[in-house]
Amino acid sequence: MSVPRKHGLLQAIAVILKVLAWLILAAGIAGAIFALVALRGTAEFELEWTIWTVGAGLLSLFGVSWFILLYAIGSVLSLLVEIEQNTRLLAARGVER
Repeated sequence: MSVPRKHGLLQAIAVILKVLAWLILAAGIAGAIFALVALRGTAEFELEWTIWTVGAGLLSLFGVSWFILLYAIGSVLSLLVEIEQNTRLLAARGVER
């Protein structure tokens, strides 16, 4: 037995959040790598090297943090939609018996 799917918009938002999380993770890592590569040969002072290195580390940390946050929210939304669908399925089976 199947029950009609509800909450399609929530499921779409969950997928969008997960895709956005992967894009932010890729952008954060790529930005950190770009910052370190761009630094080669341009840093004349040790302080400038330190600032760029810390900035690249913070950029990757920012990307990973947002990835975890957005992916977790998307997963929770998917879970809630699945729980609701399974609950309706069990209720429909109980009515038939």
